[in-house]
Amino acid sequence: MSTDLIVLTLNEIDGFKKLMPQVKREWVNDIIVVDGGSTDGTIEEAQKMGFKIIIQKIKGHGGAILEGFNASTADNILIFGPDGNHLPDEIPQLIEKMKEGYDQVVITRFGVGSVNLDAGTLDRFGNRLFAFLSNILFGGHFTDTLNESRIISRKAMEELKFDATKFSSTQQMSIRGLKKRQKIFEIIGNEGERIGGKRKMRSFRVGKELSLQIIKEFVFWKY
Repeated sequence: MSTDLIVLTLNEIDGFKKLMPQVKREWVNDIIVVDGGSTDGTIEEAQKMGFKIIIQKIKGHGGAILEGFNASTADNILIFGPDGNHLPDEIPQLIEKMKEGYDQVVITRFGVGSVNLDAGTLDRFGNRLFAFLSNILFGGHFTDTLNESRIISRKAMEELKFDATKFSSTQQMSIRGLKKRQKIFEIIGNEGERIGGKRKMRSFRVGKELSLQIIKEFVFWKY
C-alpha cells in the first residue's frame, strides 16, 4: 500500500525549514510540494531539499489538494501543512492506522485530551459547531471535520467527486465520506503554534462558506 505526502505551501519558509527536515523520506513513497505562489523563498528551499514541486494553477486550499492528488499515483494521499499547526509525527500515525482498512484517517484537534495552541475562542466555537451540524445531518461522530491533517485512499477520494476548491475542502471530504458511508477514524492529536508566515484563514468569510456548503450537501444529497 503506497502513500504520497502532499505538502501545501504558500509563503511558509520558516515552518518549512524547521519541519520538513523532520519528515523522514522512508515514511512515504514520494513527497509532493504544491505551492500557491510563494515569494518568500519557500519554493527555493523545497528545491534545495530535492522535493517534487507543483506550482498551483487551481486557486484555493482545495485546489491545492486536488492538484496534489492528480499528481500522485499512490494508493493513498496524506495532506500536510508545514506551518506549525501539524506535527511531523502525525504522518506515521496516520499511515499506520490506515493499514487497518480505513478509507480516511483524520487527526482531531478538538478530541478529549487534545491541546490546541493556535485556535482562538471563535475558531474553537466554529469548529465544534460545524462538527456538530455535520454529525447531526449526515450521521457522523466527528470532533473535527475541518482538519487537513488526514490520509485518504485514492478509491475513497475518487468516490467523493471532490470539487471544493476553497477552505471548505476538508469539510467536504468529511461530509461526503459520511454520505458514502466510508470507514473513517479520528486520531486524537494536537495543534501546534504557527511558525512564522501569515494565517490564511479568515473566520467570518470561511464560516459563511462552510455554512453554505453544509446546506448544499444536505439539500442536494446525491452529487
